[in-house]
Amino acid sequence: MSCRVLKRDMEYAMLDTLIETCQNKGIKKIRGFYYPTAKNAMVKDFYGKMGFSQVACDAAGNSEWELEISSSWKRMNDVISINRK
Repeated sequence: MSCRVLKRDMEYAMLDTLIETCQNKGIKKIRGFYYPTAKNAMVKDFYGKMGFSQVACDAAGNSEWELEISSSWKRMNDVISINRK
């Protein structure tokens, strides 16, 4: 995702859409991975801010995150409309 759209609610719209898709497919858990690089330091805390729980982290800062998907998920995006084809 381009840094130009971060902090403009696009990340919320994408996560809401991902969670809705997972719910429709019966997926109960999603995982995310963060690998620190010079260019992605601005999203180091992204998963935590989105409600994921950290399940692993190594000395290099590589981390694994998990989100339990429940039917009570509250949408985070109220600005951007997603059109599906």
